[in-house]
Amino acid sequence: MMKSYKCDWCGKEFIRMECYMKGKKHVFCSRKCVTDFSNKIKNPSGYASLKNYANISSHMTKLNEDMNPTRMVFETREKLREAHLGKGDCNGYSKIHSRLAHRVIVEQRLGRPLASNEVVHHRDGNRYNNIPDNLVVFPTAGDHTRFHNTYRWFIRQLEQIQEEENASAR
Repeated sequence: MMKSYKCDWCGKEFIRMECYMKGKKHVFCSRKCVTDFSNKIKNPSGYASLKNYANISSHMTKLNEDMNPTRMVFETREKLREAHLGKGDCNGYSKIHSRLAHRVIVEQRLGRPLASNEVVHHRDGNRYNNIPDNLVVFPTAGDHTRFHNTYRWFIRQLEQIQEEENASAR
């Protein structure tokens, strides 16, 4: 049975079979109207009402685990990690399974998870040197900053002393 509908995007009247429109939240006269209605830029309020996109990554992770349980087992993740090592432009910290490597290593050494406010410091300043002896944990970012300020002051004092010695030696 044919029935008249009004497009939710352009307002145009159109006729469709009732069985095609059954259970639809929105009705559209064309694919262009569907596309425009679903466009975040053209229709921000309508786009927001289409679907709740909060926590979609966790939903997709769960869906992937349910539909393909053997895909991302630990061994597979480790193989992928090994395959990608050394391929980037090295402008960030190294990671282990999407987690910062230096934090993972310190957690293993301490035998507990780090709190979100704890900061891991590399003693030698090399962010890729994740040897456990090179890593120090500061309880807060403020403590880490104070350490760096004190360290910079100490270096400046050493440089001044060295400059004075060089000047007196001439």
